[in-house]
Amino acid sequence: MALQPAVCSNCGGKIKVDDIDLNGFGKCDYCKTPYKIIDVITIDGIPTAKSLLTAAEHSIQDGNLEKAVGFFNEVLKIKPNCHEAWWGLYTCNAAFDKYYGYEDKFGNKGPLVKAEIMNSTLQKYAFRAIEYAPQDIADNYRGVVRESMDYVDSVKRGDYNKKIKKKRS
Repeated sequence: MALQPAVCSNCGGKIKVDDIDLNGFGKCDYCKTPYKIIDVITIDGIPTAKSLLTAAEHSIQDGNLEKAVGFFNEVLKIKPNCHEAWWGLYTCNAAFDKYYGYEDKFGNKGPLVKAEIMNSTLQKYAFRAIEYAPQDIADNYRGVVRESMDYVDSVKRGDYNKKIKKKRS
């Protein structure tokens, strides 16, 4: 049995399987007509990106962030541009950073170290999620990370040290 390509009923354009999101939706490359693709292909015993994301969400709900990180990394092996996985990695790593008091591997703390750790987590995970997400979701992600970005920027400008000196005076 041969595979049949997904064809737009509106213009006859192709709907690429790679462009289908994790919930089974796709768009025609030409006229941008949205489609719900029925029965996204799965093979018993082989996890899909969607099933791994679900497992990661369950791990987060159970308080096991380390396990969630493992699932998010598995998703990225299947779908490297999955904004949900990048965002999941951001939220988990930001939680780790906060839990460990923004302390670096040498035991250093303080505003500069905190800003560097926050910036690293933003660069590695959040900005990739924003890059791959649809515009409305990317805007939401930007809103969530705005406070962290503002903190990093204020420390880089030296504004944070000025505020500390004013409080001491």
